[in-house]
Amino acid sequence: MNGHTSSTESYFDRLELFRKSDKDRDSLVNEVLTKYEDLQIKYADTVSDLSNEIESRRLWQSKASLHERTLTEYKQASGSNSFVLVVIDGDGAPFADHLYARETFADGSTSAFNEGRDGGSDAAYQLHSDIKQNLKSTYPDAPVDDWNIVVQVVLSLQGLATKLQSCGLVMNPNEVFAFGRAFGSAQPLFSFIDVGQGKERADHKIRETLRVFLPNAQCKHVFFGPTLDKGYLVVLEPYKRDYVNRLSLIETRPAEPGFRELGFPLVRFPDVFRSSDLPMKAVTNGATPTTMPIRTASLPMQPNSTPFIPKSTSPAPSSDSSSSNTWAALGKSGTTSKTINIASKKTPVRPFALLNLYDERLDSELPRSDPGAEKRFADQIKTTGRKYCNDYHLSGNCDKGEYCDYRHGKVLVGGELLVLKHKARSRTCPQRGWCRDAG
Repeated sequence: MNGHTSSTESYFDRLELFRKSDKDRDSLVNEVLTKYEDLQIKYADTVSDLSNEIESRRLWQSKASLHERTLTEYKQASGSNSFVLVVIDGDGAPFADHLYARETFADGSTSAFNEGRDGGSDAAYQLHSDIKQNLKSTYPDAPVDDWNIVVQVVLSLQGLATKLQSCGLVMNPNEVFAFGRAFGSAQPLFSFIDVGQGKERADHKIRETLRVFLPNAQCKHVFFGPTLDKGYLVVLEPYKRDYVNRLSLIETRPAEPGFRELGFPLVRFPDVFRSSDLPMKAVTNGATPTTMPIRTASLPMQPNSTPFIPKSTSPAPSSDSSSSNTWAALGKSGTTSKTINIASKKTPVRPFALLNLYDERLDSELPRSDPGAEKRFADQIKTTGRKYCNDYHLSGNCDKGEYCDYRHGKVLVGGELLVLKHKARSRTCPQRGWCRDAG
């Protein structure tokens, strides 16, 4: 009995072992299947990510190729049209004295109509040569000879011409105009830009030119000058970090300290620009100054002007002079009954204007006005609130009459009239040197 029982228990033990083994097998199979399922999911995600990466890589590779071609084309285009910009404030950087010379012919004669032409051409040639040499030293490995040089001289042409004439460097403002035309004709990309009177006009022109051209990749370098006007420090300040290697300052006279502190390279072109201030008075250069003949242009008399006729100092003839008007009668009388005035009558002085050799008007210098008259003049305007009419008080006639916006009334005389003449003289006539108004 006992042997039978122990045999049964051994079977149960063995069965339990089989059951445990089956359970472990099922657990293993279940674990394998679960991990396999996870691997399938990860595999699918990896395949999807890989496909996205491949697509993205191809997309970016395509874009990179496109941008590379664009960059190559851009470099080729910019390299073929590279240029250098030279911006000069012509009011502050006059050219060298010898460049304002007149044209000389083979026989030694000169032509007033060609003055300044040779100088303008020489200035353009010399500046182009100096800029080219400076670029070759700054960019030794670059094809500098293929770069165009653009020069803009921004100035008030009339103001500079007047200043140079007053200094004696030119005889006539037309020489400066001819100089500018020759300067622009000598080099196709050189130009004089006349902005008219007013410093702010030149400042605005130069400021905007730098703003547009400096960021341009085709603009390889920029020269600016002169380094005298402190107002340009504010203009140049934003460029001192990003463009310090592409912007040079042209130094004519010694640069102001503020320009040196900006850190831009300083260059000098002494053969082109004047290295000292303009003289306050006319210079003769050791030669006898040429005196221009002064002519007068007669002007029509004003319609309301009265000719001056000298009064006769002869006594009034007696009532019987008509009957005693023979030489015999006069001889018998023993006294002179009538004085005969043989002096010629003075012809009225017609209004006139002084002209120089070039038919341009020259105004005679006015005496200095009295401070007291200036104060009375200013007080009258302040009291009435109206300025004096130049035509009425200086010429004696105003076409607008009672419709004139300016003050008429009693004609000014003496010191107040001189003050008005000074004020009228300070205004620029639209006809400039061709004005023929005697007032």
